Amino acid sequence: MDINSYISEAIFDETPKFKVFYELIWEQFKEDGFVIVDEDGYETDCVFKAVAMQNLVGEFVYRLYDEVNETGLEDVIEYLGNLGIGEEDVLRYCSENPEIESDENDYELTVKNALDYQTEKVADKMLEDFSADDIFDYLFTATYDFEQDFTFEFEDTDEFQAFVDANSEKLDEYKEEYPAVMRWIEGGMVC
Repeated sequence: MDINSYISEAIFDETPKFKVFYELIWEQFKEDGFVIVDEDGYETDCVFKAVAMQNLVGEFVYRLYDEVNETGLEDVIEYLGNLGIGEEDVLRYCSENPEIESDENDYELTVKNALDYQTEKVADKMLEDFSADDIFDYLFTATYDFEQDFTFEFEDTDEFQAFVDANSEKLDEYKEEYPAVMRWIEGGMVC
């Protein structure tokens, strides 16, 4: 299985409600070359960035709905293991990036540092590609149930985007209800 399929099926499908949001952001990242899915050796980087996206969604959910944010540390280790990427490969990946604090004697700490680093990089990239308003709209639409109006499952990113565009006034009202969440997004989405 190629890494793009694995990311989609194992990571993004884990929470089907958020899948269209992940796909929208992931496609933009691929277009920009921020994630590379068609070359050998990029699997580790892709897994970290995909779980970083999950981490940011979890942080948004925590801030908006006061639900626990699982950081994804165990998930990263599991996903990498499923791909046959062992500790040695991950430690090499981390040590090759001077901004990731690596400790060859503490694998979990090194993975946590890499996930923290990638979460920050993914947040920066999201803010480079999308406005803070758009990010709020996308995250809110992906995480909110809209049960009081109707139950809605998005078929694809076009349908998702059309929904966001058609409901911009209502989404603006939600932004006013959650100014601290908007400040978090504008401040770089630090987890």
